[in-house]
Amino acid sequence: MSEQIFTNCTVGGPIFVHVRDGKIVRIRPLIYDETDAPSWTIKARGKQFTPPRKATLAPFGVAERMHVYSENRIKYPMKRVDFDPNGERHPENRGKSGYERISWDEALDIVASEIKRIQKTYGKEAITGTRSSHHNWGIIGYHFSVFFRFFHLLGFTLIDNNPDSWEGWYWGAAHAYGFYWRLGLPEQYDLLEDCLKNTDLIVHWSSDPDTIRAIYGGQESAIWRLWIKELGIKNIFIDPYNNYTSCIHADKWIAPRPGTDAAMAEAIAYVWL
Repeated sequence: MSEQIFTNCTVGGPIFVHVRDGKIVRIRPLIYDETDAPSWTIKARGKQFTPPRKATLAPFGVAERMHVYSENRIKYPMKRVDFDPNGERHPENRGKSGYERISWDEALDIVASEIKRIQKTYGKEAITGTRSSHHNWGIIGYHFSVFFRFFHLLGFTLIDNNPDSWEGWYWGAAHAYGFYWRLGLPEQYDLLEDCLKNTDLIVHWSSDPDTIRAIYGGQESAIWRLWIKELGIKNIFIDPYNNYTSCIHADKWIAPRPGTDAAMAEAIAYVWL
């Protein structure tokens, strides 16, 4: 069978997935051609800056093929060898005893019976559930889909892992504070152009952008910091840990003792005011 190429807009950036005989053979970033929209260009201080004509992926997106075919991936239900849901459970052996393969029917029966037992003993609220806000997209685990319908019918206590997306404070703050260095947004939506044209100094306070990279974007913003360095814009990092971005870009690294950074902020404010 000839090789097929599929497009997947992953959390770590859009990719081409090359498939042969039903198996992933390689994952590559999207390469933009003349049929795609032109890239933006920022002119600043006698130089021109344009992003590369390809998606710059997050490392976990590039490694997804290894994740799919890893020998350590759990491919079927497993049960601790000394766990009997209807008898001795041996909780003292958690993390010690080995596991044995069981059928999907047995696994579903155990899960269903445990849900019934716990709720009968401790009440509906004794069952909890959570989901990632951003993950490998799927209809079952996504919080606006089957997940909530199932658990609301069941009765449960929600663990809200974090309100990092689609929330008023989050999106509102981006507009109110004007700081929005993210993937897939035009330059007038953030401070990149203003920074390249007018900024002399950037202070990264407990910030490691080369590591965290924001939510959706792979490494789109990595080249921005190289542009900043090319223009001679100074970078100061304030962090007890000399983080990865600091190691590459810091003109000065200030390492306050943990817990003293508030006093440092007050001292700066005192000088300014």
